Amino acid sequence: MRVVGFQETSLVDWDGRIAAVVFVGGCNFTCPFCHNHAVADDDSGLATVSLEDIGRTLHRKRDWYYGVVITGGEPMLHPEIFDLCRQMKQGGRKVKLDTNGSFPYPLKDLIELRLVDYVAMDIKAPLTDRYSAACGHPVEVAVIRRSIRLLRETGIEHEFRTTLVPGLVNPEDMPAIGAELADAPRVVLQHFQPAAARVPGYAGGRTYSQAEAEAMAESLRPFVKEVRLRGKFL
Repeated sequence: MRVVGFQETSLVDWDGRIAAVVFVGGCNFTCPFCHNHAVADDDSGLATVSLEDIGRTLHRKRDWYYGVVITGGEPMLHPEIFDLCRQMKQGGRKVKLDTNGSFPYPLKDLIELRLVDYVAMDIKAPLTDRYSAACGHPVEVAVIRRSIRLLRETGIEHEFRTTLVPGLVNPEDMPAIGAELADAPRVVLQHFQPAAARVPGYAGGRTYSQAEAEAMAESLRPFVKEVRLRGKFL
């Protein structure tokens, strides 16, 4: 496992709380719309960030942080995630994990060991044969459903996140997605950034407008407890 980025201060990665963000290189998905594909690919041009340096910063600013966000890439791809979470929790810090939900059993272990306090899980598309297209390779949606159920049953604080990519996530898909995530505490609908996509010009470079995104959020609200929009919809 390689840490390829560290953001000392973020107000947006954990619901407005003050957090540091650790970026873990590598991912088992190759989503064509991914805006962070250099990290997902563990690009050799990205420098390795020392965990010792991160630890010193966290200690120096220990009274400032609410916690640490571990993101990627896909952190759950690496068995070393357990040790990383233990290190990040030193000093009583809380840990938020971003994941694509394709590793439900290690995720269950992390939760049971109390090595993570909050989970943000991506829902790439409706849980149909379109899901594999969204992930860039074949994915068993039963595994994704297992992770959804795990978060619901464990009671850990969590949210689900969906990037609104035209052609992968369409307005008529919202009821089906809502049914899969029934009673979820929060669903975040994220703005698609075509200029930064792994596949240049993906979805024809089109994004949803603010009005379209708000309409999609409204159709999701009957199913879940809270829906938010994230990003600069035009």
